Amino acid sequence: MSVEVQTGARLHFGLLDVAAPFGGCGVMIDGPPTRVRVRSTPTFQCDERHRDRIIGIVDRWQQMTGQATRPSVTIEVVSAAPPHNGLGSGTQLSLAISLALLKQTSAEPPTRECVLRLANRGRRSAVGSHGFFEPGFIVEGLNRGQAIARERTGNQQLNPIDRRIPVPESWRAGIVLMDDVSPIETISGDEEQQQFDALQPASDEERARLVDILTGELIPSIEQSDFDSFADAVTRYNRSSGELFSSVQGGPYNGEATTRLIERLIASGFRGVGQSSWGPGVFTWFETEKAANLAAQDWDKRFPGTKLLVQRPLRHTERR
Repeated sequence: MSVEVQTGARLHFGLLDVAAPFGGCGVMIDGPPTRVRVRSTPTFQCDERHRDRIIGIVDRWQQMTGQATRPSVTIEVVSAAPPHNGLGSGTQLSLAISLALLKQTSAEPPTRECVLRLANRGRRSAVGSHGFFEPGFIVEGLNRGQAIARERTGNQQLNPIDRRIPVPESWRAGIVLMDDVSPIETISGDEEQQQFDALQPASDEERARLVDILTGELIPSIEQSDFDSFADAVTRYNRSSGELFSSVQGGPYNGEATTRLIERLIASGFRGVGQSSWGPGVFTWFETEKAANLAAQDWDKRFPGTKLLVQRPLRHTERR
C-alpha cells in the first residue's frame, strides 16, 4: 500500500511588512511540481537527500501520535521544485510529506490542522501554506491590528486568508531561473532569519502604499480579468515591497544579477515582472498560453544563461 501527494509551487509577490505579522500576497502555480510517495515497508526508511526535513516531520509525528518508534514506511521524494529560488519549495515539500505520512498511517482523513502542525511552516508568510489546501491568488495579514492581538494572546496560528481569488484560467506565469547563481543571492534558513533581524519594520506610510496597490489595483484587476492593470500593479507592488529589504539586498531586488535580469525583461517589453520572495527566481506574466509559448521559442537566444518555465495558475487543488 502506498500514498502519493503532488503539489505545485508558490510565487510570492511581496510582504506588507518585514516584522510580524508580516502579511502579503502571492499565487499558487502548477509547477515545478513536488511529488512525494509514502509506502509501507518492514522498517522506516527515507530519501537521504531530504533526510533532515523528513526526520523532523517524523519526530513531530511521534510526538503527536504518542508512538515510541518511527513508522514502518519508506518516504520518497519523487520530484521537488528547485530549492532557494523563491518558489516556496521547502513549504510545499514539508506539507506534501506531512499529508502523505498522515494518509498512510491514519485510518481517518487527516485534518488541515494536523498537516500544518507536522509541517511546521508559515512563520512569516502563510501564502504557501494556505495555497497548498486552497490555491489561487491569496492575500493574508491585511489587518495588522488583529494579527498583532492574536500574537499577544499566544495564538501561533497562521495569518488567516483575507482574500482568495481564482486567477483567470488563460493567464500564464513565466518562471525565469538563472543557470549560475551566486551563493550571495540564495537566502534561506538561519541566514534568512539574520537578514530579517537586521531590517527595520515598514513605516505606516510604506505599508499603506502597499495595501493601496494590493486592495485598490491587484485584487480588482484579477477579479475583472484585466491583465494590463494586473501586470502593471504586480510589478509596482513587488518593487515597493522589495524596497523594504533594500538595506540587506542592496535595492528592491536581491543582487546585481537578479536586478539586471528584471531590468532587461522590462526593457524587452515583458509584463508583470518581479522577484519571487528572496529570489533569485524571477516571474513574468503572459495573458495567454500562446503568448507564453511564443516567448519561449527564442528565449535561449534572447536571455542566454537563463531558462523559462511556463506554468498555469492553480485554481483548485490538483492532488493525487
